Amino acid sequence: MAHSSQSKSAIKKNRSLAEALKEGTNFAFKHMAPMEEDRRGFLKAPLIQKIINTMWFANKHDEGVMFPEHFKPFPYPTLALVLTAIECCIDEWATGKWGDIPFTTQEYHPVYEAYLKCLQDFDYATKDVGALRAICTRIYEAGRVHSGAGALTTESQCKVSARVVAVAIQEHHDSSTTEDESD
Repeated sequence: MAHSSQSKSAIKKNRSLAEALKEGTNFAFKHMAPMEEDRRGFLKAPLIQKIINTMWFANKHDEGVMFPEHFKPFPYPTLALVLTAIECCIDEWATGKWGDIPFTTQEYHPVYEAYLKCLQDFDYATKDVGALRAICTRIYEAGRVHSGAGALTTESQCKVSARVVAVAIQEHHDSSTTEDESD
């Protein structure tokens, strides 16, 4: 949080900031604002990408890079877990002074379920435009770039020219007529 001193004004500011960050999941927006209609960039807060990069895209050999079939687009349940972890960190400042709060299933499973439902509801509400899938694909691609692996290409790197095809056909015909396997 902004202030770590023990002064009453700093404690009050920290408490207010923690409340503001949690209000309407404000922390998940790139542009936070007290009024919901002024918030922009849902799920685009830099902190979200930073956590994802640290956990799953730290380098070219990290899980997010090695298993694109599981991470592209970035999985909604995993995104819900990231949001839950951020909320736990904010909760550590709820009193205005930092206090360790264990990130346990017992305490945070209901929070996780609420975030997962929120994401599912958002996905359903925006299904015609595919907003959540696009956001999660962008998260994945940014993670790959962060890891140093670069963008995932879906196009095959194998290119065969017409000349190579023609030579292969001719070689096949030649070997079929001569049955010479001494090549």
